[in-house]
Amino acid sequence: MKRNLQVNKKRTGLILVRFLFILAFFSIIATSVFVYFNAKPLTEEPGVPGKMIMISSGMSTGHIGDLLEKEGLIQNSFVFKFVVRALEVEHSLQAGYYFLRPQMSLVEIINHLNTGDILLKRVVIPEGFEIEQIAKTLADHGLADEAHFKRLAFNGSLIFGEDMPHDLPIDSLEGYLFPDTYFFSLSQTEESIIRQMIQRFTNVVTNEVLPLLSDSSFTLHELVTLASIVEKEIMVAEERALAASVYLNRLDINMPLQADPTVRYVTEEKRPQVLYKDLDIDSPYNTYRNLGLPPGPIASPGLASMLAVLNPKETDYLFFVSRRDGTHEFTRTYTEHLEARRLLGY
Repeated sequence: MKRNLQVNKKRTGLILVRFLFILAFFSIIATSVFVYFNAKPLTEEPGVPGKMIMISSGMSTGHIGDLLEKEGLIQNSFVFKFVVRALEVEHSLQAGYYFLRPQMSLVEIINHLNTGDILLKRVVIPEGFEIEQIAKTLADHGLADEAHFKRLAFNGSLIFGEDMPHDLPIDSLEGYLFPDTYFFSLSQTEESIIRQMIQRFTNVVTNEVLPLLSDSSFTLHELVTLASIVEKEIMVAEERALAASVYLNRLDINMPLQADPTVRYVTEEKRPQVLYKDLDIDSPYNTYRNLGLPPGPIASPGLASMLAVLNPKETDYLFFVSRRDGTHEFTRTYTEHLEARRLLGY
């Protein structure tokens, strides 16, 4: 009897060991499958733009994983932490700015963080910059081929095909490369940089502009076009809404905008002042010869200029002239305008 009990205990023990072994075996398989599928790239679509991520000094693996998941770069924060520990690189992930793409696998992202692949440059694109200036700035930073960047930016269909962003009526992306501070990777292509700047424009406009645009008579393209003129004309923030009111008043009475920046945009010789001979340039961007808005923006307006067009000052001003100190004298009639010019020494 005693011996039977010992045999039964032994069998029970063996069965339990086998059960635990089988359980562990299937758990390993299940975990492996789970990790495998969650370590794959979030997307394989080439058009989905990458993101700039800042890993701060002292961030834990958990916080890094949570950040990457929140930003839509990995599928699962838990799997990120698991793989980091499995690779024994938990304490070697390096702080810095990284350009990461959702097309990258989990292991590729971890390798970037582990090797400190921080190939980024800080670039400031000021408000009012034209494509030509943006291209030169990027080229000066060693981030783009100037000619190739301009070719793409002036013909957005080369990047977007028929699916142009924001239903643009023209091919040029002038005005839509949002002015901001960027961190670009040295490995980024000109197409990728343009997509990133367009995405920044989209984010800003979606949150700040579109809710107000529905109360306006403008399309988004018309708004950006007029805002770009205001941006090029005005240096002092509080004058933006005044300049916007002048141009809106002119549009209301079917008066030419007569905006010097639109003429400078198409002059072969780039100079700060418009000459009388320039006013005869045969171009749809010449707002001295053509009524209404030009075909598209003449530069990249900032958010403040777009909001100024949507929220102009209520005035009956039709003219303004530079005081040569960055500010302007605003007047209601042409007679007042001529007098202002005389007093200012024009």
